[in-house]
Amino acid sequence: MKSDFKEGGGHAAFTLTVVTLLYIINYMDRMVLSVTLPMIKQDLALTDAQCGWLGTIYYILVAVLTIPISIIIDRWSRKGAISVMAILWSIATFTTGMGGKFLHLFIARGAVGVGEAGFAPGGMAYISGSFKEESRARVVGVFTLGQPLGSLLGIMLAGYIAQADLFGLGWRAPYYLFAIPGVILGILVLFTKDYETSSISYSSDSNESISVWKGIVEILKTPTFLYASFGVGAVSFVGGAVLHWLPTYFVRSRNIDVATASTLMGIMILFSLLGPLLGGTIADRWRIKRKNSRPLTAAILAIVYGILFYLGLFLDSYQLFTPAFIIFILIGITGFACSAPAYSVSQDLVPRSLRSISMGLLVLITYGSMAAYAPVIVGWLSDILGEPGKPNLSAAFSLVPIVSFLGAFLFYKAARHHDKDISKLQQSNLT
Repeated sequence: MKSDFKEGGGHAAFTLTVVTLLYIINYMDRMVLSVTLPMIKQDLALTDAQCGWLGTIYYILVAVLTIPISIIIDRWSRKGAISVMAILWSIATFTTGMGGKFLHLFIARGAVGVGEAGFAPGGMAYISGSFKEESRARVVGVFTLGQPLGSLLGIMLAGYIAQADLFGLGWRAPYYLFAIPGVILGILVLFTKDYETSSISYSSDSNESISVWKGIVEILKTPTFLYASFGVGAVSFVGGAVLHWLPTYFVRSRNIDVATASTLMGIMILFSLLGPLLGGTIADRWRIKRKNSRPLTAAILAIVYGILFYLGLFLDSYQLFTPAFIIFILIGITGFACSAPAYSVSQDLVPRSLRSISMGLLVLITYGSMAAYAPVIVGWLSDILGEPGKPNLSAAFSLVPIVSFLGAFLFYKAARHHDKDISKLQQSNLT
């Protein structure tokens, strides 16, 4: 590993481009399930709870494996680990299309989670370490564009490919096709320039090294980080419910086909592209006046998120589909806008040598606490709140926004501790 690495410049831009493209593919492979779910349910005669488990197993494995994989990334190589993960999740996506029973799909989607478990923390650390601190939230905002853009492409392309019965493969075709770009980019990332892997140590007058586990303990002793991570978990629960179930909700509530539902969802996500950059820019500009602007911005957005969700469901219940859809668009923008300022908190509070692990802990808390269970909980509620053979997604959705308000409270608590924790980091001289 070269020791003359410098932040910024052309190599950093190339790294940001390749890693962001992989994040797009990551979400394409994740979202293909959401839009093909109605066809899979019919083809394999699944219940809503089983359909929910296909999403939840992914998130559970992401939560369980994120920390060990993040440790490997921080202590080994960002680009090497990202390359392996991209190829692995692409193979798992391909095998999902081969599934003929619930168990087959369950295992395959779990394997996608294994491949993607360390990508968010690894990618976040890689691009954060490639640029200077003053531009971090904006750079993170560009990186997190992979979420809505990948979701958009995954939903739009998968819906039309599946509905068109491409090659006579039906819902299986998009799984086969989406696996290809992940392998290509997984090879291309090997040509990016990685920063030097360093030990976790105290600087200034001492070269004392500390263990990875000591670093984890230090992160977990930070109140701002813990409150922000649980806040992300709450908001991600809402986002997970929307991304997993909304196409199916559109199919049922509007009596439309998968391709039309994917178009509606695609339009919604297209506007959501404004979210990460909007949230990151607001937080960065506000930071000139308030150091704790990032968690505060996330708190305000989480409140708006929940209010909009209730308003959209209310209008939909009266079949006011056009104004309701406008609200759903705003829901998408607001939900994704939370991501940049919320995720930036995990990078602000730790030294560079702990950034992958910090993001990994955030992912573990996010999915382990709440987010992983959104698909199966909503599916289970849909089954029990409906009648035999007639699940009720609308009733299940009506309980979801409550969790967003919980997230707002947690982000507010993070903001209350933020300045004190930043001061402690600066005094510790961790590198």
